[in-house]
Amino acid sequence: MISEGDWIMLWSPKSMELLQVTGETKRVRGIGVVDTGKFICESLGSAVNLGRDTYHVLKPTLRHGPEIIRRGPQIVQPIMASVIVHKCDIGCGDKVVEGGAGSGMLSAALLNAVGNQGKVYTYELEKDHLKIARENVRSFGYEDRWVPKIGDVTKDVVETEVDAFVVDIPQPWDAMDLVIGALKKGGSFLAYVPTVNQVERTYKEMLDRIFIDIECSEVFERKMVVSEGGVRPSFDGLGHNGYVVRGVKTDETRS
Repeated sequence: MISEGDWIMLWSPKSMELLQVTGETKRVRGIGVVDTGKFICESLGSAVNLGRDTYHVLKPTLRHGPEIIRRGPQIVQPIMASVIVHKCDIGCGDKVVEGGAGSGMLSAALLNAVGNQGKVYTYELEKDHLKIARENVRSFGYEDRWVPKIGDVTKDVVETEVDAFVVDIPQPWDAMDLVIGALKKGGSFLAYVPTVNQVERTYKEMLDRIFIDIECSEVFERKMVVSEGGVRPSFDGLGHNGYVVRGVKTDETRS
């Protein structure tokens, strides 16, 4: 059942819109004026008529994040966020440090993975970016386990014994000293970068430090168009989502 204060997603084949159920009347982009009180005590999955269209009431989902969140800085696409969570083996109860909030998409994916007992500590230099990320994280219902901070992930991190340390910053190697101090032994460090030059520099820096099981990956997603006449790959874009460099902290000192 939907309660007052919940966030919902209004879905139709034409559009998706986020809405907080406050009991008040609101203007919703692409729909018009909506009485949010009508959704209280409704079930998720219910169909409602709004204007000339029929919408289904759904829980906001990370996979629809790019279509429904408030945009600010460049976002991490859902496919990349899921790869990051998988490669760092992030699970319920984990503690994670994140460098760079962006628009909050990666933060939301990390927060979903750590569950109610975990924590994600996000360092962001720009107040405006953090404000947008906070709004988006709140709409997914994860704010209770999130610790956002205005600060430099290469200088200001104070957390220790964390399970994973993830950065989306231009120079991941600048954070290496704090990464080593913050990670528990066996914890994962991962850098998400857009260029191969950054991959090379980050990889070499990790080789010179106390990291093992270092790997680099490029992430693609190719959507398919399904119709009665046949099935083909989408012509939209190349599907390239960037590169990740990941390694595991050990206590061994390289000679």
